[in-house]
Amino acid sequence: METFGEALRRLRVAARLSQAELAKAARWSQSQVSRSEGDRFLPDEGTVTRLDQLLQARGALIKAHLVSGANGGTPSPTPDVQAPWMISDVMRQIHRSDVGHETIDQLSVMTEELCCEYAWRNADDLRRDAQQQLEYVGQLLNGPTTLREHRELMVNAGWLTLLIGCVDYDLGLPRHAESARTAAFQLGRESGHGEIVAWSFEMSAWFALTQDRLRSVAEYTEAGSKAAPGSSVVVQLAAQAAKAQARMGNRAEVERILDEGYRLLEQHQNPLRPENHFVIDPTKWDFYAMDCYRLVGDNDRASEHAHEVLKLSRKPDGTERSPMRASEARLTLAVAALDSGDVEASANWAHEAFSADRRSVTHLAMVADELSEKVRELMPGDPAAKPLQEELAVFRASLPSR
Repeated sequence: METFGEALRRLRVAARLSQAELAKAARWSQSQVSRSEGDRFLPDEGTVTRLDQLLQARGALIKAHLVSGANGGTPSPTPDVQAPWMISDVMRQIHRSDVGHETIDQLSVMTEELCCEYAWRNADDLRRDAQQQLEYVGQLLNGPTTLREHRELMVNAGWLTLLIGCVDYDLGLPRHAESARTAAFQLGRESGHGEIVAWSFEMSAWFALTQDRLRSVAEYTEAGSKAAPGSSVVVQLAAQAAKAQARMGNRAEVERILDEGYRLLEQHQNPLRPENHFVIDPTKWDFYAMDCYRLVGDNDRASEHAHEVLKLSRKPDGTERSPMRASEARLTLAVAALDSGDVEASANWAHEAFSADRRSVTHLAMVADELSEKVRELMPGDPAAKPLQEELAVFRASLPSR
């Protein structure tokens, strides 16, 4: 049976291509074509597949490659023969790519679109599409890329993994979410992208906050701020730190951190795509403040911010651009109504909050716990609390058991 080199030469001649023409078409070098035809070099499987397609060999070249490989491959050239062309071939390998600028640009646009859909899209659908996009990025990373393309693909993978982790946590899948968060941290570190690293720490702070590991929050927010000190993620980190202090009852610290967070927010220009989950939207500050004031018992200020959150969330057609924020705003108003003695209004607000299709069950459950505690505190054994207790019971029954 003919060797790989013999098969390559025969097919190239039949296609009426010179070695230079074949090299250009295959994004290879003429020296590699020449050495392969002389059986002094055996290319990788990806290159052989591409050559087989270019020469319309219908698998013949792939078969010859397998046979040559099974017979021991190609002899290693002696150092004095290798030296003149070794470095140039290495550089060609580094710059060889199956990706290209257009693919990278399209991937970046699609990744951003998915991140922009986080606030409102069905969580299962968003998770599926983000995972499919991540799998495609993984396939590209397994092929030839330039160093710049490799980094850009890693960055895209980092954002997608962060997004998947956030959606997993919304769906009540904490172990899946932590796995995604860890992967995002590694991708951010390996690609040298401090903002992805910082957002992975923000997720850790979020997880700790909702799991009542309040003293760990400061450690994560500090690490995130150090990873990307000039980016807008530090505002989100400040918000998580303020929420933790609020849950510990440290009102003075809450005020200090909120003031610092607002100062940081003013240093950043309004984003072009404020709906991107990983971009700090200035209108989010009402949401952060609402949460903190509710936790420290300042229901007047919490309600004021909650109404502003609902106003900002409502689109002209009456639908909501941020249903998860709106749900928490309604629960905040439920807490305030109960505190003022209006149980009926509290039950109505809770019903609206729990009826949203897009929700973060982990975070919503945490606020529902606050409302339940408030019922036990203010109305122990009172039959008038039954409508509100029923709303809370229906919500808890709907939570995932996974």
